[in-house]
Amino acid sequence: MKINAQRLWNREQEIGEFGRDPRGGISRFAWTPEYREAALLLIKWMEEAGLSVRIDTVGNIYGRCEGRENLKPVLTGSHFDTVPMGGKFDGLAGIMTALEVLTTMKEQGYCPRRPIEMIAFINEEASQFLGGHFGSKAICGMLPHDFAETSVDRNTGKTMKQAMLEYDMGLEPDNFEGSLIKEEDYFAFIELHIEQGKYLLKKNLPLAVVDDIAGIHQFYITYYGESAHSGGMAMEDRHDAFQAAAETACEVERLALESGSPTRGTVGYVTVEPNEHNIVANKVTISVDFREVQDDIWQRLYDDVIKFTEKQCVKRGLTCEVKKTISTAPCHCHKVLKEIIEESTKENQIPYMHMVSYPAHDAMQMGRLYPMAMIFLRSSNGGVSHCPDEFTTKEDLAAGAEVLYDTICKICELDSI
Repeated sequence: MKINAQRLWNREQEIGEFGRDPRGGISRFAWTPEYREAALLLIKWMEEAGLSVRIDTVGNIYGRCEGRENLKPVLTGSHFDTVPMGGKFDGLAGIMTALEVLTTMKEQGYCPRRPIEMIAFINEEASQFLGGHFGSKAICGMLPHDFAETSVDRNTGKTMKQAMLEYDMGLEPDNFEGSLIKEEDYFAFIELHIEQGKYLLKKNLPLAVVDDIAGIHQFYITYYGESAHSGGMAMEDRHDAFQAAAETACEVERLALESGSPTRGTVGYVTVEPNEHNIVANKVTISVDFREVQDDIWQRLYDDVIKFTEKQCVKRGLTCEVKKTISTAPCHCHKVLKEIIEESTKENQIPYMHMVSYPAHDAMQMGRLYPMAMIFLRSSNGGVSHCPDEFTTKEDLAAGAEVLYDTICKICELDSI
């Protein structure tokens, strides 16, 4: 084994503690003091590995290893933030394996043909500022110029601009353009990530080559009706916002089950007003989350729910409002890069499988600009993630780093993809 498995594990554990939540797990949110502490340690390790480090205008952290030739770099990495009371491996595994790969190359005196850069994306989870994949969307030009002004912390009411300035790392919330990357800036992007499910666990396999990343439609539907006495108002005379929401939730499940694909459809958030047992609800908001890998089905799911919502309004005499938070089309991993990952796993005698990612990743945004691929590592401990019990073994983490090392080396030798 080329990489230092113990160092990788120790660093994963050490930096993963930043944001320790007294309720359990890790809550390391973008632009917070604990995130800054973790970022400073990461930068220290990157500089010790001989990388040239920079932070862009929104807070993404880059580290660069020069190559033998002046060619487009290979970029690898993942996100540095967590969900509330999350774990130590989601996102962080991709950053720490990237750092271990570049540290090992430096120690071995290996200079790749192409430059290699690692990146720690900021605010992928969007735990405070909703939307998801902020860091990758910002650099890919997918956010409006005034996003930092209009995005508000859902818990404190603080604007993203305030948070970025208080972070005190030289960020420029009015200069998203300064973070932009172009198609000619990089050669390929590779992201290593934990699976966050139990397919690998059930198959007793440490690693997967990702074929596709499912697209996401995530939005809120608010129905507006009319409050009335639960005894006094006849059923046929009601304008019941909750019954419309309940039927919509059932429709989301039906559409997912009958799509002809392994679609995920979820309603996980509900608010009801006035939320009293003897009053017909006058306002109800539900969340809808669709995950689908086929482009045509992905679009149809959203369209069908909107049509259903409009019919509910007519049926019950309601009005409604739809607010989108994520609308990201499916992204498909590059055939050549997948073949290289496969070759690397075979050379390291690591058993693997192919799979689709239904969770979204920064790789989706990067895949709009560059050839992209992903490596998944087994999630042990029941396959759970986004919780304190999230766990990937030291051995699987090391296996992933070894495959990432060989994969990047091979990509660096390519003239084209």
